[in-house]
Amino acid sequence: MKVSDIMRVMEGIAPARLAEDWDHVGLQVGDAAADVRRVLVGLSPSLDLLSEAAGRGAQMVICHHPLIFQPLASLTGATPAEKIAAGFVKRDIAFFAAHTNLDNAPGGVNDALAEAVGLADVRALTFATSKLAKVVVFVPEEALEKVSAAICNAGAGRLGAYRDCTFRVPGTGTFTPMEGAHPYIGERGRLERVAEVRLESIVPEEAVPAVVAAIRASHPYEEPAYDVYRLQNERREAGLGRCGVLPRPARAEEFIARAADALHAPGISYAGDGTRLVSKVAVCGGAGGDLYRDALRLGCDLLLTGDVKYHAFLEANDAGIVLADAGHEHTELPGLRKMFHRLKQELGGVDVMMEEEKEMTHRFQR
Repeated sequence: MKVSDIMRVMEGIAPARLAEDWDHVGLQVGDAAADVRRVLVGLSPSLDLLSEAAGRGAQMVICHHPLIFQPLASLTGATPAEKIAAGFVKRDIAFFAAHTNLDNAPGGVNDALAEAVGLADVRALTFATSKLAKVVVFVPEEALEKVSAAICNAGAGRLGAYRDCTFRVPGTGTFTPMEGAHPYIGERGRLERVAEVRLESIVPEEAVPAVVAAIRASHPYEEPAYDVYRLQNERREAGLGRCGVLPRPARAEEFIARAADALHAPGISYAGDGTRLVSKVAVCGGAGGDLYRDALRLGCDLLLTGDVKYHAFLEANDAGIVLADAGHEHTELPGLRKMFHRLKQELGGVDVMMEEEKEMTHRFQR
């Protein structure tokens, strides 16, 4: 495979449109046209990860955390980020980041965390939105299924948990091929009437160019007729954090102990009443202490996350919600493992490897 092929698979797992505005995701080092035989999946860029990728013969690394988060002024090796970036360039290893887009994506970091700690009836704490367009194309009946499959594979027709959503209306198309035309149907200088279908579908605004390209590549006509409508409505998609219910209520301290075991977290700090009975729980991978307000709004008794600041602990305690800190890395690793297994399924012919887990957690002692 090429780096670009793997990037397309990653777009299906963690669409770039779901990244927060301040984030930096996607291919950060490397050539999209380069060949890839081995991919290493890791949590955070580091000199250790770089060394492991080189030692295991990887041509591409996919990380949750970005390598280049702030602009680099140079590649002299004066800072750790410069050393790591220069190392990837020198060893000709591509580096790709899926950060807040993987957090926000359905089936990503937060869904995996909710599953790991045993939540049911899971929904997002906050929602990401994207602008929508409608693409309409007029297709002869015999080419309808081919064009429909092409536009849906390019990003059209995805609504919530559904894909391949289209609307179809039969009708009659007319045209007269002129001098220089090479018509699929009809003769030059003669008015032609063709049984056609108006095929329309909703498309994220950023996917419109790919869908139009798919129309041109799959449509039998020399000049396919299509329309693009910019819509006022937005698509509401899964966002940061998740909330769900426990199979049975438990004391907060009991749930926290079970979560520590499930996440292999050496210890979980929390603020609030450990004897409180909790039944609705919120989670957020990474650093989500400030989401306690959203958790309260949805009626949650407890929020489990990482990197909680001192003042967030105090505020949450005063607000009446238990706030628990299981560590940044331990709340994100379930999502990383899920991404790893999905890549192994979808990247046929490519050896997908996981960073040694001890390397991801050994720097953090509690």
